Formats: sequence, C-alpha cells, structure tokens
Amino acid sequence: MTASIERPVVWRLVDGKPGHEKQTAGLLQGLEALREVESFDFDMRFKALFWRQVRRHALGERVSPPADVSAPDLFVGAGHRTHLPMLLARKAVGRGKCVTLMKPSLPTRLFDLVFVPRHDRCQTAGNVVETAGVICPSAEGDKDPRAGLVLVGGESRHFKWDNHQVASAVLAIANAAPEVSWQVCDSRRTPAGLPAALESVRNLRYRPWRETSADYLERALATAANVWVTADSASMLYEALAAEARVGVIELSEQRPRQPNKHAAGVRALIAEGRVQSFRAGPRLPGAPALAMSQAENRRCARIVLERLLADRL
Repeated sequence: MTASIERPVVWRLVDGKPGHEKQTAGLLQGLEALREVESFDFDMRFKALFWRQVRRHALGERVSPPADVSAPDLFVGAGHRTHLPMLLARKAVGRGKCVTLMKPSLPTRLFDLVFVPRHDRCQTAGNVVETAGVICPSAEGDKDPRAGLVLVGGESRHFKWDNHQVASAVLAIANAAPEVSWQVCDSRRTPAGLPAALESVRNLRYRPWRETSADYLERALATAANVWVTADSASMLYEALAAEARVGVIELSEQRPRQPNKHAAGVRALIAEGRVQSFRAGPRLPGAPALAMSQAENRRCARIVLERLLADRL
C-alpha cells in the first residue's frame, strides 16, 4: 500500500521563458490553494545541479548543498527543454508523476498528465486534458473601475505589427474612457518607436518594462478593472481574464492569413464566446465583465492532478 503524504513535493522544471514559467506557476498556485505543497525549482538552462540532485536521490544519498531537496511526488514543466529531463529524472529517482503543460514535443503517452490549450488542437486521450486557455496565475484583488491597463506586445511569427495602428487604438481607448487612468505596459518585443507614436493624453501613462518591478504586472492586474491586450500576447489575454477584469483585444493582421494560425483562432474563439471584446466593436469596454474565464481554471487543473495522480497518497 502506498504511504500517505501530508505535503506533496513538486519539482518544477523551468527553462527561463516567462510564458512557460507563468504556466507552471499558475498550476503550482492552484495546487497551493488546495493543498499545502513543498516545491523546488530547477533551471534547465543550468542542468548540472539538477542532475547531481537526481543522482544523489537515485543512490539514496542526502541531497545537499545548497539545501535538502525532498524526493518528488510530481514533476511539472512547460516547454520542450523540460520534457526529456523530467522523464529521465523520474526513471532515475524511481518515483514521481510527470505533468506537462502545452502540447509536448514527445509522445503524450510518456507523461502522466498533459494539459493542452484548446487552440493547440491536440487529440484528447485519457491523460490529455483540454484547458480553456493557457494556465496562468490568477491575480485576486479589489477592482478599481478607474484603473486600466493596455498590454502591448510586438512583432511575432503569427501577427504583423504596426506602431501607428496600435498607437491609434491606444489613443482611442484612452479618449473613449477619460475617467479611467490607463497605463500602457510594453514588453521585450515592443518596437522602440511606439512611445513616440503615442500623443500626450492626460489619462495615459507609458510604463516601459525595463522600469517596472518583476511583480508590477501581477499587482496591476489584481486591481485593474479594464484591460486591453494586443492579439499577439495570448498569455496576457488569459492572465487578464483570470484576474476577472473586463478584457478587450486589439486585433492585428495575421502574418500568413491563408495558413492555419492557432493563436489567431484562439483570439477569434474568445471574441465569439463573449469572453473578450474586439476593438472593432468599439474602444470602450462594457460596464460589466464579459463572460469571465473561470478564475479557478488553474485550480480546476490542480484538482485534476490531485485526484488522478495523488488520490491514493493524500
């Protein structure tokens, strides 16, 4: 009989990509909301320590330094750089269930659970669970109806970027809701010319990502009642929905409109379902949130992990 455990141990494998790390952070947040867990992060860009710890666990040795790391009940990762390491580590340690987020580069049957966003169009199976969008942390807080965010991305493989088009949309948003204090938050991908394309508007402030703290966006999403996101920033769309804000999307032209584009299809689905408002429908968001993405999506997935993989150990 498998021994009961009070605190599941999670080894979270990260690859340095913010989008991937937010997804696993979201699942971990969901787990922590349901159970007390013990988690450890391993950066796959620097594998030496990870494999040293795996080897010591496999040999039954005490794992130190830098600190004792408990043997895992779960391996969690997102991104292809985490897939093979978690599978090999499970084999070496002799325990732990493997959970990956997004469609993996390896066969899904190798993992215990695979969470795949609906727009990835992965064939569901017993161990593949479709999610309404990208799993992300939920930011809870008291909403300020006078607080607004405009989250802008940049050129991508899927969408064309036009500074003047985006700037015109941002100015229209600010002018349509003069009672809202709007903060424009850019990203590493945002072209340098965007601030110059924005005219000076009383209720609009530009916040370059280099000048904000690491937790700024999380804190801002917790209180902002109004959020607009450019279509290329899919993860930000789902993060804003998870924060239960009123959300709009500034649509962009597709790079290859005649070819399948899962990201554009995902945006269109959100608009069709009434979860976000298209800028084409107007620059002012409705007075109440659209059909909200369940703030418990990360908790729903965490509950699936606990019920399917750890039920006999809790």
